[in-house]
Amino acid sequence: MKSKNSFIYTVALIIGDTLAIVGAYSISFIIRVKFITTPIKYPVAADTYLQSLLLLTPFVIILFSFMGLYSSRRSNTPGSTAGRLILGAFMAMLFMACLDYFHPANIFPAKKVLIYGLLISIVFLAIERGIIYLIRYLRNRANIGTPSVLVVGDSPTAKLLVCDIQRPSSNYRLQGVVGDGRLKWTTYKTFDEAVANFLPNIIIQVTTADEPKVDTKILRFAEEHYIDFKFVPSDVNDLSEHLEMELFMGDIPMMSVEPTRLVGWGRFAKRFFDIILSALGLIILSPLFLIIFILEKCTDPKASAIFHQTRLTRGDQKFTLYKFRTQYAKYDGTTPEQAFKRMGRPELIKVYRDNGDFLDDDPRVTKIGRVLRRLSLDELPQLYNVLRGDISLVGPRALIPEELNRYEKKHLILNVKSGITGLAQISGRRDLPWEQRRQLDVYYVQHWSFGLDIQILFKTVGQVFTSKGAV
Repeated sequence: MKSKNSFIYTVALIIGDTLAIVGAYSISFIIRVKFITTPIKYPVAADTYLQSLLLLTPFVIILFSFMGLYSSRRSNTPGSTAGRLILGAFMAMLFMACLDYFHPANIFPAKKVLIYGLLISIVFLAIERGIIYLIRYLRNRANIGTPSVLVVGDSPTAKLLVCDIQRPSSNYRLQGVVGDGRLKWTTYKTFDEAVANFLPNIIIQVTTADEPKVDTKILRFAEEHYIDFKFVPSDVNDLSEHLEMELFMGDIPMMSVEPTRLVGWGRFAKRFFDIILSALGLIILSPLFLIIFILEKCTDPKASAIFHQTRLTRGDQKFTLYKFRTQYAKYDGTTPEQAFKRMGRPELIKVYRDNGDFLDDDPRVTKIGRVLRRLSLDELPQLYNVLRGDISLVGPRALIPEELNRYEKKHLILNVKSGITGLAQISGRRDLPWEQRRQLDVYYVQHWSFGLDIQILFKTVGQVFTSKGAV
């Protein structure tokens, strides 16, 4: 799993670049309109110009992302970054000039606004990035939020790794080296000893002639504890996970085992999409929320209209999930097995599980609950969970710990946030066996794409209207 600090750093760059671009082209507008006496051929109101600029800036940020300005997998030397920043600023200026040319109304009052904006944006971007780099450097020197690295294997390549990690400009902190003592930095004789008291953020296995293959025990440990696993390439034929080559610290080629494609820019875009849609959903559907709340209270005034339960999401983290109540309050906090035993009908357990976790006449469900479930309206309060960042609109089903813990490969599912809807729900919902639904969750995690999310959302809407597979 990617470091949270790396994600925050990327977000800081995006926000900083946005402010730099908006600030630069705003100042260029003021310079041309207020301080240059040459008549303006195409007057543009200041508020109209600012609105157009704010609408254009997100496309500039997307352009920057395609140029690798938010990627952590490039050899980001100061020279290469400066070159891409200048090229990015120039491409942004050309992009806005083309839009201004083809747009029916003028966006920029004069051509010089674009020229001034280009020059000022280069300066602002350099200053903004320099400040962010300096803050990151000072944080790393103070070991604040710096990812810890455990190197497994002591060889000449391991020696290069250790030297790079211990450089003052490094963004990593060395936790230790596992080996037979050939390196003076060797601190552990076995891997179990190294992780006995403290988990690293990154594990790097350096393959050797004696150990040319990936250690499946270490890989499994990294997967189960959501730790980044990297290795110097040797024999990777036994790995089924998504692999990606990178230059660690800019000069050492190694492979990263990525349990999901949802990293970097994709993760940021998905979160942005979640915030926008969940906020709009909460606002538009607020009258429906009120109606359901009133019906719930009229049906059972003593019970809470909102049901909340502990579920699991990315990184095996627990959170409180909210839904409209569909079960009687006396069964809160129980698994189906516990509830059926409590009501004296244990024979329903097998029927429930064999039927895909569904009963046509489930005795736990209230009358209004049946209607809410059939129309999937009980899920609506989860939009609040999405807005908070607990879950996503699309992802694996958020299950209770007791239920998900019985799945052997749960660590593969929990590499991404859980979701309101997902691949399993649109592929049959209650019509699929429990194990098959979990396999679909794993497939989604390993083959995520933004297009797949959109496809799942559209199919979910269709199933809600037809009540197909509703539970």
